[in-house]
Amino acid sequence: MIQFDLHVHSIFSQCGIHTVLELLEQAKMIGMKGFAVTDHGLTLPGGRLNGPFFERFKSPCPDVKILKGVECNLLDENGNIDAPWFFIKLKVIDIVLLGIHPNTHKKLGIDAYTDMLIAAIRKNPCIDIITHPNDVNYPVDYKRLAREAKAAGVAVELNNSKIMLARADIESAYDLVRACLDEGCSMAVNSDTHAIHELGLDDSVRPILKDVGFPEELIVNRDEESALEFIESRRKNKVKTD
Repeated sequence: MIQFDLHVHSIFSQCGIHTVLELLEQAKMIGMKGFAVTDHGLTLPGGRLNGPFFERFKSPCPDVKILKGVECNLLDENGNIDAPWFFIKLKVIDIVLLGIHPNTHKKLGIDAYTDMLIAAIRKNPCIDIITHPNDVNYPVDYKRLAREAKAAGVAVELNNSKIMLARADIESAYDLVRACLDEGCSMAVNSDTHAIHELGLDDSVRPILKDVGFPEELIVNRDEESALEFIESRRKNKVKTD
């Protein structure tokens, strides 16, 4: 089980079906230390970013920490993303994820998608984690991505849901982990929760890390302490650059 899950969707994502408090109750029940609520950026249909959540919500449970974040979308080949700059300016965003989603055209090719992610990393220091880069619809050069991510202090995600739901083949996950190992790039092991029973799950990807021999010290959320250290180390980057 993931002690501190950094990729969780609530009802404020069109694809999420649970409230933050329902997720909190589940986290308490299974013994998690915390999780990040990372709903989709506003480019995707039905996306909502809740102002009172970012500005006013405090976890009612001191034993389970809740971080406030967003999973952004690529907007173009120039590195622009739909980050919630208003909330970032208010310093109420703890974590920023970036993934390629259906607002981006398919069949552009591996070089195009890799170039887009690299451009986004270079333009937006607020990005902390690149999510599910082994999505079959948007192929990426893992070594190029891992090299760029490492240079920027960004983690690359190993996404449990993609493998659990067979939305990415397991060999792609092996290739991704091997590329990160070769480049010395940190990884985040996340559930990508959309339904409550998925919270904290890593059963589908944990054996891959073991088989490859990926070092625990390169997993940014290997435990509560490492997750919070990673978040704090990145907080100074929560700014917008032109």
